[in-house]
Amino acid sequence: MTAEPDALAVVNQLRDRPGRDPMNRRAIVQDQGCLPGLILFLDHPTLSGVLSALLALRYLAECRANREKLKGDWG
Repeated sequence: MTAEPDALAVVNQLRDRPGRDPMNRRAIVQDQGCLPGLILFLDHPTLSGVLSALLALRYLAECRANREKLKGDWG
């Protein structure tokens, strides 16, 4: 088994957690590894991987307090 399904599973969790519980949105953005990983996933070879990352980022951006951090990480 390759590492790819594991990475996709993590992205799917990052997509699902903020969608189910908005209180998770700030904690996810504060984690140093989450945002860079989601941003890298925007170049995933499968459409489902890209869509999962985009949806996760959308949920995170719905929290106003996260927007400055998101803008900073995106350059």
